[in-house]
Amino acid sequence: MTAVTDAELNALADDLYDRSGDDDVELARLMHELDPEIAIRLCTSDLTNAAQVYMYAFNEVPDEEVYDLLLLEPSSQLLRGVRVGTVELAELVMGFDKTKNLFFIGVWNGEKFVAAFAGDESYDRAAAYARKNCSA
Repeated sequence: MTAVTDAELNALADDLYDRSGDDDVELARLMHELDPEIAIRLCTSDLTNAAQVYMYAFNEVPDEEVYDLLLLEPSSQLLRGVRVGTVELAELVMGFDKTKNLFFIGVWNGEKFVAAFAGDESYDRAAAYARKNCSA
């Protein structure tokens, strides 16, 4: 396990922001160069926002509406889940699974998660699932 202090993580975040020129796509690319444990720690802290983590986790820029929602959320909120949309009768929620150490887009039916998708195209796959399985 790679251990870094809070001060080192703060300095790393500052360095990444400087190197990326505050470009979120470039920041996500630079985070992929980090040790995965350090990247996850950064992506679940208050040093990044959820939009930046979306780009890191799913290798794509979210559509404008989702981007605007996530931009306002510190990435630490992903530990609790952040609603990123509604499809049919389901909510799509971006979160982080601590046991699997991965970011996901989950389909919430109002009572429980009925599906979760990780990796590329997670949002589109979750929305397609919701359209097929969560309609009235």
